[in-house]
Amino acid sequence: MSPKLLKLKAMLKKAAQELRSLKQDIKKKQKEGKSEAPKFQYQLFKDKRNFRYYHIAYCLLRGRAYEEIEKPREDNKPDMDFIRRICDEYKSEDVCACS
Repeated sequence: MSPKLLKLKAMLKKAAQELRSLKQDIKKKQKEGKSEAPKFQYQLFKDKRNFRYYHIAYCLLRGRAYEEIEKPREDNKPDMDFIRRICDEYKSEDVCACS
């Protein structure tokens, strides 16, 4: 695996841990009745969307077809332009190109 791809994989692992932590924090704040919970929920929404896009790009770079990665509803299609930009950023010569 190329160094760029390893870097992306490490970033995804760290992001997954941060998402789990953020979800726990939100639950805690909601139970305590704190008013900042909606702000954290919005942050969670954005982070989950970005994680999804980076995960799709990682899988595409490893040679998977998009249809193997996910089958979203018609109204939940990913931003393929953003995913292509991620692929271009992490692509190296010895890795399959994004579709």
